Amino acid sequence: MSIDSLTLRLGARWPLPVLSPRTLAVAAGFAMLYLSWGSTFLANHLALQGFPALVLAGLRFLLAGALFAVLAVARAGGARLGWHDARLALIGGVLMLAIGQGAMVYGVQHLPSGLAALVCASLPLWTVILQAVLPGERRPSPLALFGLGVSMVGMAALLGSRMDVLAEPERLGAVAVLALAQLAWACGSFLFRRTGRGYSQLWWGMSAQMLLAGVVLLAAAAICGQWQAFAWRDVSTDSALALAYLVGVVTALTYPVYFWLLKVSTPAKVSTFAFVAPVVALTLGCLVLGETVSTAMLGAAALIVAGVVALTLGQRGG
Repeated sequence: MSIDSLTLRLGARWPLPVLSPRTLAVAAGFAMLYLSWGSTFLANHLALQGFPALVLAGLRFLLAGALFAVLAVARAGGARLGWHDARLALIGGVLMLAIGQGAMVYGVQHLPSGLAALVCASLPLWTVILQAVLPGERRPSPLALFGLGVSMVGMAALLGSRMDVLAEPERLGAVAVLALAQLAWACGSFLFRRTGRGYSQLWWGMSAQMLLAGVVLLAAAAICGQWQAFAWRDVSTDSALALAYLVGVVTALTYPVYFWLLKVSTPAKVSTFAFVAPVVALTLGCLVLGETVSTAMLGAAALIVAGVVALTLGQRGG
């Protein structure tokens, strides 16, 4: 039997699925979300070689907010934002971006990028904890609680496997700051949802919250003395390119993709970035930065990822 005839017979018995352009676009969107937000930790690590932490975070959101303003003018014309939009911008800009992302950049400054990414995988854990304790929220399902327990065991094992790194108080403090950053983001998400509706103009709203975050972070940098100590001449090409990547790809390009995926897919599927991104970050940390990953750390990472998967499935079915 010739290869051509065998191929035809196999194709008749097990026909290959035909993927529509929309399906391919959704798949490409998920791939971009995973790779972009998984590479955030590497990009921050490189950018921090030339920028102080608060200056880096502030410039990232100030420049991204300006880009969104340009896009908003092109798509929606003039801004028509009301008090409801101002409240959303305050929640998103201060609590989620300035505090949440600003604290994350500080933590990345003192930890290996892969370890920082795994600590940031605790975001769904905080979501379930808040869901369990806040009044008016739907109680977590048994599967979600099981996933919470597995992830907490994995987090404890992760910290135990890296006692060499965490022996320094500054690095242990960075882990605490990263965990608090995830709590701030989770609190912001709950407050965002409880407002009842989103921005009246999405592009202008995203621009407003990023510009606000940039101003708050740069003000904090000035108060802490980081802005005064910063000089553009000390910024290397690699750090400048890393900042450009954070602004253009991670923020200005991926955020719209994220919101588009929320429309065309389900929140449960979109939230899978929480357990794919740490895997991407670990891989990039090993390949690009030469970070070492022990067997114990891999086992702890597997527990965290398995717990977050169970937690996500439990949230979907709960």
